[in-house]
Amino acid sequence: MRYRPARAALAIWNASHARSPSDRRYAGYLGVMVAIAFVAPAVRALWGAVSQPHVLHALVAPEAPLVGGLCVAGLWVFALLFGGLRGPALRPPLLTYTFARSELSRISAFGGSVVRAGAALTATTAMVGAALGTLLGVARGVTLLDLFAVASLGVCIGACVGVIATLAWLTGQAVPRGASASSAALAILTGITIAFPSLTPFTPWGWVAALWREAALSAGELSVGASWLVPLTLLCALALVLMSIAPTLFARLDTQVLESQAARWAASAVHAYGMDFNASLSTYRGSPWAGRRVRAVRAGPRGRRGVALARTFLIRDVLGAARTPGRLTGGAVGVAAASVAVTLASSATEPGVGFGVLSALAAVLAFGALGPFTDGVRHAAAVSADLPIYGVGDAHLLVLHTVFPVLAVLMIGVIAASISAFLLGAPPLAAVLGSAIVGMCAVLARVSNALKGPLPLRLLAPIPTPEGDLSGAMRFVWSIDGVVLVALVGATAPLALIAPAWCIAACSLLAAVCAARWRGRRTVAG
Repeated sequence: MRYRPARAALAIWNASHARSPSDRRYAGYLGVMVAIAFVAPAVRALWGAVSQPHVLHALVAPEAPLVGGLCVAGLWVFALLFGGLRGPALRPPLLTYTFARSELSRISAFGGSVVRAGAALTATTAMVGAALGTLLGVARGVTLLDLFAVASLGVCIGACVGVIATLAWLTGQAVPRGASASSAALAILTGITIAFPSLTPFTPWGWVAALWREAALSAGELSVGASWLVPLTLLCALALVLMSIAPTLFARLDTQVLESQAARWAASAVHAYGMDFNASLSTYRGSPWAGRRVRAVRAGPRGRRGVALARTFLIRDVLGAARTPGRLTGGAVGVAAASVAVTLASSATEPGVGFGVLSALAAVLAFGALGPFTDGVRHAAAVSADLPIYGVGDAHLLVLHTVFPVLAVLMIGVIAASISAFLLGAPPLAAVLGSAIVGMCAVLARVSNALKGPLPLRLLAPIPTPEGDLSGAMRFVWSIDGVVLVALVGATAPLALIAPAWCIAACSLLAAVCAARWRGRRTVAG
């Protein structure tokens, strides 16, 4: 039998970290209970939301294939960029150090982790494709056999998209600088195809859009022909061609990149296990590098003190955010994408659960994208429990640092909502108002999150119930309360003109939580 050093080392590692049989049985029991109590009801509710008539009508609309193709292109751009932060070739730090500095080839040392990560990503995209194919069949009212055919086509498309995304993910890890340029070029090319739709059939996301269009128009009557066979063949061929360059990408994996990514992921996992998600995400915050010669602190302000002071802090926050341009650009794109999603949800003639879920996800996206704009808010919250600095009070300091994120969400959100409302033919007032509400409440949720402080000791006490101890669930909800509250606001934002009471109630709840944390900031610090 051929001796495989990597396999032997992994066997020793797994044996040293093996779980006892009782731990495995408990993990299995916990997984089954979570699936029954949470996953199954969530999947059922989600399926009920997306299978409503207005959602099915949106899936077979003429614009739906183009939107689906653009989402696929966005996934590939994200995979290229994400590979530079956390690639698929990842093992624990000790194994990474041992394998990366040994004489083993990269593919034998890290091939298993890439295969597992790629399989998980491909399975996810295949399931999404199957769900979309099933929904298209349901929208057309096809028979069970035809529904299976359309779902199978969706699985093939999703699997090809997942394979290409996996190779893009590995490319981002193997060639970080080249991947950044490639992602920018891909994003620019996607924008060109939006401006010139005649070029779309010659692009991979155009092939996905063509397959979507064919499945939506002829669901239940799929037959072998050039209308869907040619784009599917081209998509599969592209996936196979990219798979052939995988060994070259493995060979280009840098030792320093592998070790730094493994260390970051291990540190992030430790914080996430302790439900400190802010610290977990902060491990991936890039170091400032651009504009280091530009002074953020200038000479004394001129003019009226209040306006001059606000201008000074605004310049400081803008320059501080611009020193990590990639992070700032990603945040701006996220805010714009959230505004477009809110506009799409606000354009519905009749409110529905599906559009509420879309708007809630858009609000969560805006909350996450505001990270680069709220570094000053986090600083103001951190020093608010101590003696005043800079010659201004705590509340005044916090307000000064909220000027930048408020201006950013209003400018980016209003512009993106206005343009998307014009292109979609949606009411501009509802789109702009919904985007403004989501953006402002996302800033307020960021302020509340910055003032939260450490975990209260009372949440460590057990909460016995007939279903079990709920203390862990309470700690988890506390750790993501900002996401929950902003999602609640986002779900009610499309109702701002139809049923404003719901939107006002959600915004008031978020404001009350933020005000309570502001009043208790010194107690938390003490």
